[in-house]
Amino acid sequence: MSENQDSNDRLKNLYKIKEEIEKELEEKGIKIPQKVEKKKISKEVYKADYEIERLNVSINNLNNWFDVILNDIDISNEKLSYFFEIRLGNKSSSEYSNQFGLMHLFRNNFELAEKFFNIKNNDVNSLINKGFLKIIRKDEDVTQYFSELIKNYPKNGLIYLTLSLYFLRNKNFHKAYELIKVANNYLNYSFVNMGISAYEKEFQKSISFISKSYLEGKAKKIINLLNFYISLFVNDTERANSSSNMLKEVSTPCVYCIKSLTNSEVIKVSDFCSYYERILSHLGTPKQYNPTNSELYELTFYKFFQEKNIQSFNSYSKRIENSFDKIPLKFIPTTESDLTPKTITNLFYSYQKKGIKWDLKGPNYFENLNKVLEELKDKFHKNYIFILDLPFYESLRLLFGWRICQYINK
Repeated sequence: MSENQDSNDRLKNLYKIKEEIEKELEEKGIKIPQKVEKKKISKEVYKADYEIERLNVSINNLNNWFDVILNDIDISNEKLSYFFEIRLGNKSSSEYSNQFGLMHLFRNNFELAEKFFNIKNNDVNSLINKGFLKIIRKDEDVTQYFSELIKNYPKNGLIYLTLSLYFLRNKNFHKAYELIKVANNYLNYSFVNMGISAYEKEFQKSISFISKSYLEGKAKKIINLLNFYISLFVNDTERANSSSNMLKEVSTPCVYCIKSLTNSEVIKVSDFCSYYERILSHLGTPKQYNPTNSELYELTFYKFFQEKNIQSFNSYSKRIENSFDKIPLKFIPTTESDLTPKTITNLFYSYQKKGIKWDLKGPNYFENLNKVLEELKDKFHKNYIFILDLPFYESLRLLFGWRICQYINK
């Protein structure tokens, strides 16, 4: 065999190996640069991305969607997927199938993400990630899928926590709250207990979890977010300012909401942030809203009652009951308070104002509310006004942060 023939054979073998490597990389979803002619190549200096470079998290600690939250990762989905790609460059796609799946999920390539989540059929993280994908993709079989998961893994807290996102997406806040409580019976994260207590408006109880939450070292940015709102409810401006300062270098929709409240100014916040509508109304700069999809519950509830729009009031009351399991009201003497749009939409008014608590019952909500107002007048010889005293439901969404809202509020 000639020397030229040997060279050709070696070259063919090299090309064959190269093709196999490229095929394997493509199967993993890693992009292969296009070939270009040498004369068109310009020398390019690699510019390191500071946000990605400083992300000191092992790929082995990112096995499911919630690990991203626990590890305080706030970079954009695009950068996060690139972070996964860098770390997965020389990894086995079968061994790291969850990480490859998450990489594609954050690129919104749900079909390829599901392909990787299906590789390990008996791996609970894979099953949970697939369930998360089903929720954000709005699959019709979500509840059936999770019923099977809970049946097979009844003591896995992350399954219940993931399912809570389905109910948050549908604004069934009470059901989400119940699932998060069940989840944390197994997970036992103090920062989650903070959020649960804040939902219940047991703010002193929430405060009691703060020190332990920081010591556990998980989701510290979320702890700061919760701490800020809790501080405003209990009128602790010093604590609120401290929490705000700890987040001043962070640029996320959740932090923009805090900056807006802190500085009493309107800031451009992503449309997927449902709570910002309430903040704008709190600041006295409301935007136009539609009662069918608005979260200005207090304003709409009071408006329908004042207009004596019985049908709309009863229908809206039922909607509130479906979201929160009850319609909690607080009655205040008119001599002590005068309800205006500003007081109605004040985020902290219903908690900070003392009054008589009562849950409105249906189905004749309008009639029953009028009856109670008359009974209070007869008993105490004074007129009363009412305010809707809902749970602090935003605390449940704060537990998951902006990235999850981006998916469930689409």
